[in-house]
Amino acid sequence: MAKPSTRQGLIDYCFRKLGAPVLEINVDDDQVDDLVDDTIQYYNERHYNGIERMFLKYKITQDDIDRGTAKGTEGVGIVTTTGTSTNVSGHGTVTSNFYENSNFIAVPDHVIGVNKIFKFDSSSISGGMFSIKYQLFLNDLYYFNSINLLQYAMTKTYLEDIDHLLTTEKQIRFNQRQDRLYLDIDWGAQSVDTFIVIDCFRALDPEEFKQVYNDPFVKRYFVALMKKQWGMNLIKFRGTKLPGGIELNGREIYDDGVREIEEIRSRMMMDYETPPLDFIGWWIMALNPYFLNGSRGEQRLVQSLINEHLKIYGQEVTYIPRKYVNQSTIIEEVQASKFDDNFSVEMYVNTYDGYSGAGDVLTKFGMSLRDEVELTVSKERFEEFIAPFMDASDDIDLSSRPREGDLIFFPLGQRLFEIKFVEHEDPFYQLGSTYVYKLKCELFEYEDEVIDTSLDIIDTQVQDEGYIATLKLVGVGRTATATPILGSGYIREIFLNNDGSGFTGTPTVAISTSPSGLSGNNATAVAFTTTRANVTSIEKILLTNAGAQYTSPPTITISGGGGTGAAATCSINTASNGVTRFVMTDNGVGFGTAPTVTVSVPAAGIASDRAVGIASIGDAGSGFNRVNSIFVSNPGIAYTTVATVTISNPETISGVGTYQFNEVVQGMRSGTQARVKNWDQDTGILSISQVGIGTTTTGFFKGEDIKGLTSGALFSVSIYDKDDSTDKYNEGDIFESEADLLIDFTESNPFGSF
Repeated sequence: MAKPSTRQGLIDYCFRKLGAPVLEINVDDDQVDDLVDDTIQYYNERHYNGIERMFLKYKITQDDIDRGTAKGTEGVGIVTTTGTSTNVSGHGTVTSNFYENSNFIAVPDHVIGVNKIFKFDSSSISGGMFSIKYQLFLNDLYYFNSINLLQYAMTKTYLEDIDHLLTTEKQIRFNQRQDRLYLDIDWGAQSVDTFIVIDCFRALDPEEFKQVYNDPFVKRYFVALMKKQWGMNLIKFRGTKLPGGIELNGREIYDDGVREIEEIRSRMMMDYETPPLDFIGWWIMALNPYFLNGSRGEQRLVQSLINEHLKIYGQEVTYIPRKYVNQSTIIEEVQASKFDDNFSVEMYVNTYDGYSGAGDVLTKFGMSLRDEVELTVSKERFEEFIAPFMDASDDIDLSSRPREGDLIFFPLGQRLFEIKFVEHEDPFYQLGSTYVYKLKCELFEYEDEVIDTSLDIIDTQVQDEGYIATLKLVGVGRTATATPILGSGYIREIFLNNDGSGFTGTPTVAISTSPSGLSGNNATAVAFTTTRANVTSIEKILLTNAGAQYTSPPTITISGGGGTGAAATCSINTASNGVTRFVMTDNGVGFGTAPTVTVSVPAAGIASDRAVGIASIGDAGSGFNRVNSIFVSNPGIAYTTVATVTISNPETISGVGTYQFNEVVQGMRSGTQARVKNWDQDTGILSISQVGIGTTTTGFFKGEDIKGLTSGALFSVSIYDKDDSTDKYNEGDIFESEADLLIDFTESNPFGSF
């Protein structure tokens, strides 16, 4: 599919390069056809592979001779051109007639240039039975001892010079746009059915030579023209917002297309195009007409010598291009980048006597390494070996040269250097061209970039740097169990008659005691508040014990919490048994969220008679939540036998797998994503960076599962520590702890109090 051999194949290839069928390319079919024609025309007129030299034979006809020999003002082939101008004196006009012979032959439209035509006649010197050459062979050379060969060669050269002076080249005129070859010759001396041979150039027809459609220049140029046309079509919609606030970016697409076209045409002029002035020696003719300084052959020779020199005296380094993962749409600031490709290439170390720069500097924050290195890479090697792979990546904006911000892994010191500046004109245009890039690099300071080149020697350089949080993970959870207690005369439902207002704390709910006198039969409940429109009131009241042996609805009193006006009443059920409370037999461990409590249906009842319980979780003391208690949301009715209670499992019963370096992990409840820096399975410590990457959340919940999106590893969070005191770029905790040894304000004012 990537090697088109037809016109439609080239069009389909271009659409895929621009994003189809994932994206809709807004270019009309007629526009596409025009751009294909423009591409082929530019290729034929400029690219040296777009034409071929050929020899055409033409048979002279009587019509050609009649048109060529026509004279005077009348006759076959005479064309009259009239010029008219107003008389200077203002009286009348002046008309002039001009006459021109049609002494031309029509040539095919694919012919774009004519060099010459071969001679029509044979001079007495060089051709015919009575030519001097024939007579020499006939009379002298049959006997080799009669004439010296050197004498013969000199004589022949002398005669050819005479022939050149006496028999001149035929004068011709040709213009590609006319498709006419004018022959300024003696047409009267020509004979019908004789041939002339035309030395010319013709444009390759892609329908005949299918490889034209697969030419790299044709494909790249056509894609750039399409991108420009696509952007031009969308420019009028600039500022139009799509759902979600996205704006059409026609101007950016157009500018990208224009920039690519300029780069391709520049490359065409330097590498593939033969300038028209080359036929007279180009601009070097002004210096010396006998030397062509800076020809492509000489430039290729210099480039080959430089490539060989770098392979002999250079060092093999690893070039790592920076890819922009997330970029601000306002000021084009790079917010996140990654390095996941690597290319081995030879580079010459200009600073051969050691690293330059400020070296190792002792600062108030510790030792700072400020080494620098200058490297030289072959322009041809980069453009042919690295640039095509970078060009295929959508995350790389510029691929034709090394870029500032890319990394170089220097194997001698096993260090990563960042390119700070690329010099492309030093040496300055030797023989009219440049051959190398000089890269000025500084020691790379890691921030939060993703470095995942699949080369351990590179990736491990930053494995222990830059993480901003740690997760204490455990892989063992336990299901909680509970026993329901049945009784009659229990509170069936609590009615919140007034939710009150002005609460600043949790109010106390008091329920009058049961007539049975047993403390276990006394109903208890807790209140939950909520804030709406800056007013805090009671949202609901849940029973922790529905009570038993009540013969009349008990009194409910709400007090405390800083609020007023709250009131509630209740109803009781004395006709049957219900679940009055739940007794925890095992609180379980490892709950990130409150589990679901399911109570069995009464043996003599229906599903709507089922009791409903709500679990409450809390810290078990080891960083994991457990089920502290179960509220009675609905005691149910008609229980004649002991009910059964089922509590759902925690998120993770047993952790599995191994987290991989640089993979993305995600909290299964919070949705927060982060990138793995280090995983110690023995201690359960997961070091992470880029917390919140790709999401709007920025934290993990205690007890939730953490899943590796690549490895599939799954463990639960015990402790989420966002304060990393081991980061070499964050020494705040160390400074604070050391300062406390001198002056500590945490317990008292060391300067006394008034």
